[in-house]
Amino acid sequence: MGLIHSCKEDGPTDPDPVYTYDPHPVTIEVPTNYPEPAIPEDNPCTEEGIYLGRLLFYDTMLSKDYTMSCASCHLQANGFTDAKAVSTGIDGIAGTRSSMPLFNLAYMFDGMFWDGRSADLEAQILQPVPNPIELHLEWTEAISRIQASTLYEEKFYNAFGDLPITKELTAKAIAQFLRTIVSFQSKFDLATRPGSGVFFTVQELVGYNLFNQQKGQAGDPECFHCHGGRLFTDNKFHNNGLDNVSDISQFPDKGRGAITANNNDMGKFKTPSLRNLAYTAPYMHDGRFATLEEVIDHYSSGIHNSPTLDPIIGSPFSGVGPVNLSPTQKAAMIAFLHTLNDSIFIQNPAFSDPN
Repeated sequence: MGLIHSCKEDGPTDPDPVYTYDPHPVTIEVPTNYPEPAIPEDNPCTEEGIYLGRLLFYDTMLSKDYTMSCASCHLQANGFTDAKAVSTGIDGIAGTRSSMPLFNLAYMFDGMFWDGRSADLEAQILQPVPNPIELHLEWTEAISRIQASTLYEEKFYNAFGDLPITKELTAKAIAQFLRTIVSFQSKFDLATRPGSGVFFTVQELVGYNLFNQQKGQAGDPECFHCHGGRLFTDNKFHNNGLDNVSDISQFPDKGRGAITANNNDMGKFKTPSLRNLAYTAPYMHDGRFATLEEVIDHYSSGIHNSPTLDPIIGSPFSGVGPVNLSPTQKAAMIAFLHTLNDSIFIQNPAFSDPN
């Protein structure tokens, strides 16, 4: 992790520097027949904005004591999460939820965070900086630091012209960078691309078929309902049977329900993508499962009952019944899920610390 503030000491400068505003549009490239990214009209991606956002994402000046950056809890090698059950901020205070991975965010709709409390990526980015259990720095101070840097003075001008530097522009720049972090180069992507010359193994194909199995019978996995499509998420909120409670007041974390105050949303959380699972452990919103095997065991026979349990999840409450996968089926499912890992994405230099 680079300490960007340490290498930005301002030396003698032109008393009236001349900066260039000539932004170059960037199109986020995805494979043919994959969904097109949704880019806000008021924040199109440009080379200049993306680079500025990348600098800011890795800059420790956005934390109160200059010790952490956005990247501290979102490490590229871990699929832009931090390999911890819950994250810890600059004051050593642990949060209550796992750091979400950051990829394919240009496709994330209907609210950011596990509980969807931010409407879009730009709004989400505004929260961690002043949060007392994260970077713990007031935005006014953060902007003062940025404004004092001649490097950022130039880079903001390159990206946004002569607009004053604000927290909103800072968030827009970081959002541009994050939207370029796409992951569609896994074995699954190649194996489902005609002419690629890459094929599933027999075991992976068995897992793929199990993943998409739907016969309307008890014991069907039916994973695709929440994790289908090329994104492997429906971008919605579900209660997937993690907690055994008889009343909504008993949920240890009310999730989406704490935001909407709707009893039907209690205990529901954003569906994460199943891509890159090899890098993003531990799993679930609170990191309670250390391994993928534990996750499969949960869905196979460990679903807990609660009033808002998703009806598609196998349980006596739903009338569907537990899945009860055999050891062979579990191994096949895990083999298929590992085809979703994208080693190119976690090594892409375009996403790494620019310093």
